[in-house]
This record gives sequence, C-alpha cells and structure tokens, in this order.
Amino acid sequence: MASVRIIQRKDKSRADGTAPLYVRITARRRSRYVSTGIYVEPRHFNEARQEVRRSHPLSDAYNARLADLRLEAERAALEADAPEAVKDALQGRAGSLTRYFERFIEGLRQAGQYWERKKYTTTLRKLRACLGDEIDFADLDREALRRFEVYLRDRVGNRPNTRRKEFARLRRVVRQAVKDGVIPPERDALAYFDLPKGERPVRRKLTLEEVRALEAADLEPGSWPALARDAYVLAFYAGGMRVSDVCNLRRRHVERDGDTLRIRYRQLKTGNPVSMPLPPVARRIVEHYLADAADGRVTRPDPDAYVMPFLRDRDTGDGVRLRRAIGAVNVMLNRGIKEAARVAGLERPETISMHTARHSFADYARSRTGDLYAVSRALGHSSLQVTQAYLKSFDEEAVSELARELWSDTDR
Repeated sequence: MASVRIIQRKDKSRADGTAPLYVRITARRRSRYVSTGIYVEPRHFNEARQEVRRSHPLSDAYNARLADLRLEAERAALEADAPEAVKDALQGRAGSLTRYFERFIEGLRQAGQYWERKKYTTTLRKLRACLGDEIDFADLDREALRRFEVYLRDRVGNRPNTRRKEFARLRRVVRQAVKDGVIPPERDALAYFDLPKGERPVRRKLTLEEVRALEAADLEPGSWPALARDAYVLAFYAGGMRVSDVCNLRRRHVERDGDTLRIRYRQLKTGNPVSMPLPPVARRIVEHYLADAADGRVTRPDPDAYVMPFLRDRDTGDGVRLRRAIGAVNVMLNRGIKEAARVAGLERPETISMHTARHSFADYARSRTGDLYAVSRALGHSSLQVTQAYLKSFDEEAVSELARELWSDTDR
C-alpha cells in the first residue's frame, strides 16, 4: 500500500521565506506530490508530527485542512498501490495544471492546429523548466508567476513581446480550466496578475526598389539563395503570401485566362480563401517552375503537384508532416534570402527573412492605395483590427515622411 506523509518543500520557497506543504505519496520506490495550498515559514512546521505549530496564528485551520487531505489520501491508498493513482484520486478534477495543459495541447493536435500546438508545447516546456515537472493549479500563485517572468527574461533571454505571448498562452489554458469547471474562478492567479508589457515590434520591410534589386541579383540557378529569392519575389507580388502558402502552392491553385494568371487557395494558417491575379514578374516565376527547363513542357500534370520544388521530395502525408516539412524548408529559405540580399547589395541583409515579404507588400500597398480594407483582404486577415496592428509599427515613419513633405520648403 502507498504511504502518505505531509512534508514541506523548501526547494519551492517564496521570497517572503514561506515554503509550501505537500502531501507526499510513496509506493514502489516512486513518490508523487500534491500541493495543499498552504505556505508557512519552516519554523512553524513540525516535521515529526506533520502539522503546523501552534505558534502560527492559523494553525488550527491549517491542521484541519492537512488532516482532511491526509485522510483522503490514506483512503485512496487502500484501493490503489500506485502513487499516480492516489494522487489523481486526491486531486480529483482540480489538481494538476501540467496534466490539464497536456490535454489542452492534445485538443489542439486533434483539431489540426499544428502551429498552435507547437507554441503551447513550448510554453509548457518553459513552465516546467522553471517550476518543475509536476505543477498543480495551487502552485500557480503570484510568486510563481513572478518567478516564471524572471526565468523567461533572465534565463531564456526572451524579449518583452515573447514573454507576453507566453503568459497569454498560459492565461488561455487557465481560463479554459475555469470554464471547464476544473478550478473555481478565484483560483485563477492570472486574473490579478499584470502581463508583461510588450514593445512595438521593429518590422523590416523592403521598398519596391529593393525588391527589384533582389530580382536582378546574379545568383546561381537552383541554389538556396536563388530559390529563396524567387519565393520571396513571388510572395511579395502575390499579395504578401506567407512562406507556408508559397511552399504549399499546387498546380490546381493556378488558373490561366489568356495572358492572365491567377492563384486561388486557402491559407494554411487561417483557412481563409485568397484569390490574387499575378503581375508579370510573379507570373514568370510560376511559369518557370511549372515548365520543364529543357523544352517548356509541363512536367507535373498532377493537380496536387507542388509549383515550387521545396516539398516535392518530402513527406507531407498529413497536416502535421506537411507543416513540419514547411518549418524545415523555412529555415533554409531564411538563410538563402539573407545571402541573396547580401549579393543584391541591400542594407542590413541579416535582418531580412522570408516573412518580411509580407511586411513589405502590406506597407507598399497601404502607401500606394491608402485602402486599408483592400490590404486586409489581400493579406487574408480576419479583421481590419489585425491589419491595423500589423501596420502599426510603420506609422512613425509615415508621420515623419509627412512632416518632411509639409515643411521641406520652410526655414523653421
């Protein structure tokens, strides 16, 4: 039968000197721990008697709680000899944050949300690295949240925006636990915790002249810099396509009407439909990759064949493998576009990534047309608010340019 004992976890001490009390369940040389939610200074805990000393003002209430938990654990131990089973019985539905987090991630997997699943898996990994493998909802108090923020900043080196996103994901999981009735609303420590402040992102964008310089760069055909350049230019002229959609572009997505070429597809990230006519530069790129280099014949009549060569020889049998393959290709493309930018003589080539094609199109389209709604539709955003947030980091430069135009002919 499993043994049950009340212990104090000094390794989880708070800044105020208090340390949590846990129920330790041991069987078959394995131990599991369940938080009691009680914190006291070590001098107030009697290890031999497994109770809070009378020197603590709340000793009676705390000891009643400890006695109840111990009795529940011992009853559960009579029916289960594995510590995990006793822990589950003791916790009921409101125990392990980490297990609930894992179930949340599994739900994302079943829904086919590959990128979201990957992000939340990273958040859980960081949370465990900071607070331990087994985290109960009772452990997630303000002190633990502060420790997590410091860990992300000092140990992981995450920037403010990344830290804010990690906390936003954690908050979503905890609030879902409240909605599911797993924990009561008052157990949501994040409800009273200020998320880390973000900072306005500095988004790199290329001007039309810089994109044309990329087009003209002398690159070895078939090399990663050349492939990345072609993908970047296509993404720019095709309405700011995401690199995932460039990689996943199929023959059936390409429609021809005389001299006009149009692409129709659903974005991998959002599922939103996109229909975009291609200007001559983008049309030539698509036709080049559709046609055989030797005689111009179409070499891949399969409507599901990829237009660009990146995924042709990779395992893309399902949504997870497709996105994993795109992630691997994106690494190579980002390296290639930096080299292509260097050859093209662009400034700060190390700051250019494939995603900046999307930034560049958005800003160019906004500056040329002033039609935010049209830009939003081209990008496939779910709302104008998303597009406004996307373009917000460019506004300071736009205001500066306006000022230069207004006052360029004055002396003061």
